[in-house]
Amino acid sequence: MLVDSLKKIIKKTEAVEITNKLFLRNLLKESLQFYVLDYIYSSPWGENFIFTGGTCLRFCFKFPRLSEDLDFDIKDYDNFNLDKFCQSLSDYFTKKLQYKNFSYKIAKNKMQIYLKFPIMEELGLRKDSSESPILFLRIDLSPIDSSKFSEEVSLISANNFNFIIKRYSLSDLFASKISAVLERTFKKGKDDAVTFKGRDYFDLIWFLQKEIKPNYKRIKDITGFNETQVVKEINNKVKQVNKMYLKEDLLPLFRESGFVDDFCTNFQKLYKSLTFKVCP
Repeated sequence: MLVDSLKKIIKKTEAVEITNKLFLRNLLKESLQFYVLDYIYSSPWGENFIFTGGTCLRFCFKFPRLSEDLDFDIKDYDNFNLDKFCQSLSDYFTKKLQYKNFSYKIAKNKMQIYLKFPIMEELGLRKDSSESPILFLRIDLSPIDSSKFSEEVSLISANNFNFIIKRYSLSDLFASKISAVLERTFKKGKDDAVTFKGRDYFDLIWFLQKEIKPNYKRIKDITGFNETQVVKEINNKVKQVNKMYLKEDLLPLFRESGFVDDFCTNFQKLYKSLTFKVCP
């Protein structure tokens, strides 16, 4: 069942000649995300799980880029039983779906779960021994970081799944994205040169083009910045965006590499044309 659904995706991608391996891997992850979401929101766990992040935008608002992870804020986080949740999720894959090779690992911080699907060789996507045979799917769990939000729901009816998702409003999701841009520390490469995630800035442009007004009370609650400070800080962050690192982060998330090139080339112009819509 699960394996067959992934094989169908590969067959479709072969028909359109997708050569970007990282994009294909993320496309397969998206298929697995349906299973996890279906389990959570068809079980009692879903009562306390608020869907957030890029994958929420993808599933609920036709967001154009792929998203690698599943992000949830947990209501009543202090009483959340992580081990029990992981075991029940494992039972779903190994017993209900009969995928016996499933396993998981809980991160030391107890806020990330790595779901392991040793399936790449069976799918014909492991070309040599240096490539991992495992397709990983990460779940990020966090306590609610601000009481300034509106909880909404979305109907998901796709890929033979039907369930109702609990999520933040678009205004809250934009506020969370802005807060991430303002506070996120992300470094990699030589001398820890990268200080941003490229996807955050694609998301920023997407929200601005949709003319979504962020929940400034939520941003203030999370970061301490008022509306004027938010605009100033975001402007400063945007000026520092490196085109090469922007492209590197976005390529695995889009089918068309040419589009990524065009977006990165025009990013600063796009932002300048939209900046006024952020202002209060």
